[in-house]
Amino acid sequence: MRTPVILVGVDGSAESRAALRWAMQEASHRGARVEAMLAYYQEPVVVPAVPMGLNPYGEMPQRHPARELHDTVQQVRATMLHAPDVAECVVVGDAAEHLTEASKHAAMLVIGTRGRGAVREFLSHGVAANCLRHAECPVVVIPPAATR
Repeated sequence: MRTPVILVGVDGSAESRAALRWAMQEASHRGARVEAMLAYYQEPVVVPAVPMGLNPYGEMPQRHPARELHDTVQQVRATMLHAPDVAECVVVGDAAEHLTEASKHAAMLVIGTRGRGAVREFLSHGVAANCLRHAECPVVVIPPAATR
């Protein structure tokens, strides 16, 4: 029998950290393992034409999504006693698409939401709405109040 997987979307926000914490606590109760996924858009690389000797990337900050995800996981793990291990996965592209695809092998998908606007607006836009519509496993949405 395979160990159930609790998949959690992480983007570095307080809401996604709350979702990760909840998923880790739930995994401890269920004997499941946690997979944290961070999706990002890869920005196109443009090399400006500059005279020799100048570094065109000198002022451009480099983003390290894998480090961002790892730091977030470690921050959440540090707040928990007996925190379970977390598999970390970084993907390039749309978060909702990747999470719904990965939901095919998960027992549960956990996502945080900023909860902006009315309920109808929430259900018609964003990652949470797409996951609620298309995920192939139960979806747990952690509300903004959980971050307080």
